[in-house]
Amino acid sequence: EYRLTKSIMDELRVPYFITPGNRDTVTSLKKNFDTLKALDELRGSFDETALATVDRLFEKETQDKEALIRLFDNSIRLAWIDHIENKYPILTSVSTLKFEKLIDEFQTTVSEKSEASAQILIQRAREKTYNELEFNRLNNQVTYRDLNHQVTKKKRIWPIRRLISNFEHELFNLVPCWLASPEAVSAIFPMEPFFDLVIFDEASQCFTEKGIPAIYRGRQLVIAGDSQQLKPNDLYRVRWEDEQEEIALEIDSLLDLAKSHLMEVDLKGHYRSKSLSLIDFSNRHFYKGRLKVLPDFQQANNPEPAIDYIKVNGIWEKQQNNAEANSVVYHIKECLKNHPDKSIGVVTFNAQQQALILDKIEDAELDLSNDLFVKNIENVQGDERDIIIFSIGYAPDANGKFNAQFGSLNQSGGENRLNVAVSRARDKVIIITSILPNELKVSQTKNEGPKLLQAYLSYAFEVSEGNFKPVITTESSFKPEWYLKSQLKPWGKDLGIEINTETPFSDADLSKDGKRIGLLFTDDNYFYESLSMKEVCVYRPNHLLSKNWPFKTVHSREFWANKEKIKDKLSKFVERSE
Repeated sequence: EYRLTKSIMDELRVPYFITPGNRDTVTSLKKNFDTLKALDELRGSFDETALATVDRLFEKETQDKEALIRLFDNSIRLAWIDHIENKYPILTSVSTLKFEKLIDEFQTTVSEKSEASAQILIQRAREKTYNELEFNRLNNQVTYRDLNHQVTKKKRIWPIRRLISNFEHELFNLVPCWLASPEAVSAIFPMEPFFDLVIFDEASQCFTEKGIPAIYRGRQLVIAGDSQQLKPNDLYRVRWEDEQEEIALEIDSLLDLAKSHLMEVDLKGHYRSKSLSLIDFSNRHFYKGRLKVLPDFQQANNPEPAIDYIKVNGIWEKQQNNAEANSVVYHIKECLKNHPDKSIGVVTFNAQQQALILDKIEDAELDLSNDLFVKNIENVQGDERDIIIFSIGYAPDANGKFNAQFGSLNQSGGENRLNVAVSRARDKVIIITSILPNELKVSQTKNEGPKLLQAYLSYAFEVSEGNFKPVITTESSFKPEWYLKSQLKPWGKDLGIEINTETPFSDADLSKDGKRIGLLFTDDNYFYESLSMKEVCVYRPNHLLSKNWPFKTVHSREFWANKEKIKDKLSKFVERSE
């Protein structure tokens, strides 16, 4: 068996090691014969250079075969790159000044186009008002004459619906864009396609039967909303009920109905919060880590936590907490004194605590202007402020008994109310509470709202103690060793900095002495998953500049073509950023 197998292997010219005691050789040969035959045919197609290269890989005197194979693999990759660049010479410009010049021209062109588009839009809107002007034989203007009479007369004033029906063309020439609620649309516009485009905002809060009539007023439709925010609220409202059992009739919100029939596009950028810790909880528990958040540069290096957890000795009495209300007023005064340019919002978890805080503010003679609101979680959606102060309210009663009902937070979908509330702040969140997170007993609650409230309090407490770590989305498109950032990371020691490749808003961030000095972008996964070159070359740089971030972009071709050049670029970038 050994001699037979050995002779076959020699004839096939395939390296194969056989021992006389190997009784499975014939079985293995039968199983792999077709593969060995195909390999032999492949070898037969090699020219002399290829044969010499393959034979060297299996020379007996070659000690480190693994290293030789890696060298061979790398040579094939370089040959392939060379072939592609010869076929598409423009690819070689990536490591030249020409490429940087093209990006600068691209950014300038997009900016100029944006400005020109806005001017053209305004000009066309103006032209539309007078392009069709008509005059009578006495040269008196006829167009808009009757419309002007109807809107300026003092008696027998027409309702808007009649005005639109009679002067549709003239009215829409003057006012091409309208902002109205779905109910107002049904009230003032006849059931005709008046508009080229109908856009719904906050569609998660719009009842289906309220939105469909507005849809019929347009030729195209865009429905925008967040399924993780408030659902429609039918409290105190009478809704149409039908005995027909149809899925469409069982859907409450217009957003849910649209998701069943229309293409869905997710917006992944979050631009409100200047600190990662202000939105990271929602990102983890509601958006599965999909949100891309870029913090403000100054805020990223601010050692002060973006969330303050302040415990007071409050008592829960008649659905109110007097100690927390006093603390809220005190912190409003402190914010107004120390940060007079910041807007403030107060969020409570029930209407009674909201009313109590409003009374305290009035007694303190504080100005409840547009920059200061006091709302509960039922009606805070759509608002945002620089500083948000929470009054949790829940506390033991005068006898030391803790009994929290949680109200709407414990209803189905109540967790969405929490998501809305905790994502309203731009700069800072101040939590006024009478309990520690583990004192909130939620194991017996029916729905997720109270449980997520306890999770948020635990999260906020950890952030206030300086223990915040952002969620990092794992990359799975390619092998980690393929990424350019992995090749650049060891350079940090030579440059006197730390290159951290575990960051949620860039390929890497550069730090020195524990302080971030800039961001590093490459053509790794972050680049690969970008929607377009406009996003990479225009929108992202503009966004970085708006957040005051120094940044540098490095390409793979630059790295393997001239490593010293890249190291010099990074060194100069570090010097400028310090």
